[in-house]
Amino acid sequence: MTAETSAGRLPAPRLPDRHLPWLGPLHAFRRDPVALLRTARERAGNAFAFPLLGQQVVFICGPEAHAEVFEADETVLSPREAYRFMTPVFGKGVAYDVEPEEMDAHLAHLRSALRSRQLGAYTRIMDAEARREVASWPVHGELDLLAAMQRTMVAIATRCLIGEEFVRRMGPQVSRLYHDLESGIRLAGLLSPSVPLPSFRRRDRARAAIAHANGEVIAERRRRPSESDDMLAALLAVRTPAGDPLPDEIVTGILIGTIFAGQHQSTVLATWTGVMLLRHPEFVSRLRAEQDDVCPPGTPPSVRVLHRLELLDACVREAERLHPPLVLLMRKALKGTTLCGHDVPAGTLVMISPAVAHRMPEVFANPDRFDPERYGPGRAEHRRPYSLIGFGGGKHRCIGFALAYLQVKAIWNVLLREVDLRPARPAYEPDYSTFVAAPAAPCTVRIHKRS
Repeated sequence: MTAETSAGRLPAPRLPDRHLPWLGPLHAFRRDPVALLRTARERAGNAFAFPLLGQQVVFICGPEAHAEVFEADETVLSPREAYRFMTPVFGKGVAYDVEPEEMDAHLAHLRSALRSRQLGAYTRIMDAEARREVASWPVHGELDLLAAMQRTMVAIATRCLIGEEFVRRMGPQVSRLYHDLESGIRLAGLLSPSVPLPSFRRRDRARAAIAHANGEVIAERRRRPSESDDMLAALLAVRTPAGDPLPDEIVTGILIGTIFAGQHQSTVLATWTGVMLLRHPEFVSRLRAEQDDVCPPGTPPSVRVLHRLELLDACVREAERLHPPLVLLMRKALKGTTLCGHDVPAGTLVMISPAVAHRMPEVFANPDRFDPERYGPGRAEHRRPYSLIGFGGGKHRCIGFALAYLQVKAIWNVLLREVDLRPARPAYEPDYSTFVAAPAAPCTVRIHKRS
């Protein structure tokens, strides 16, 4: 469309490629949404529109454009309406199934459970679970790094947030259940989260099993209060304005949502960090030298020690930039608005892609290059507001961001000391079958235990 609106503004230009009116560029989007959007941006600019499964989409890109979206009032650009398809994963009455005010209250409960005092205890669990995972590996051989990271992250998340009771009750099946839960995040969910797909049926069975086990642990804690200092204890201590405890189903929903989001994104970030180090082994010796300086063998793990591993932090940050856990971020326009100078009608799905934005040469020098030093003094390319958005931005930025970085650094602090890793395949490509793009499975690597 080229006709001006009455206010003198133009609609966003249409995606230049030809496609069917209702489906839009569905095939290309399913195969590789990042390549589609990146190529389209190079041709159409930082704002363009296209249909997708009957939904009008406006894509925008760039730090200033991101600010317009992340800082918009939720009555205009709604995360809740965009992410309704996540309700079968998180559950009814929590997250995007409640009004923004109630979601804010739930997030406040989570923040209280992520205070620095808790993080100190969590780092010891992170270190122990990483060592437990490595102990199960052969001295020499091959393994799926993605599967290993998922097992470790699920073990960390469940111990830190729910406690030992849940781990004992669920046993080794908990990692598989969370993997099945993840299978429910697919493009078809934008059409309907109830489409009778096998992956959605696995999602629903896994969610029911996890909720049942959570319910048993909650009931036991209510009967016999624990001295545990985990997130479950913090949630059970919460009282509503009427003085009542949070209902069990709300506690369960908050726990499932928190563990799901936290372990899923942390797993992907930890795996891509490893893949980047496999591709750039020159950084491994420097990381080990940093370890020797900051935390020689025998140093107890702590938040302070992990924060001092600055090169490791930069490597994780660069993995987040090149392969962000969330490749798409969305809002639904509840009212007509303006973005990047273009009219956005009510009902439009507004889309941002960290994976596209993180490779803008206007923002990051040599954007396809793995360069952890871009975050150091004199450069600090990530300091530009809304330039690095792998965990979202604004009010709805992932509140577990700091915990995710601690987990990834704690795990690699162990792996760098204990194991030599080598590539076992010529390339590691993203799997875009879900919205959280991990390396395609199996992410096979060769291992050799250093000790």
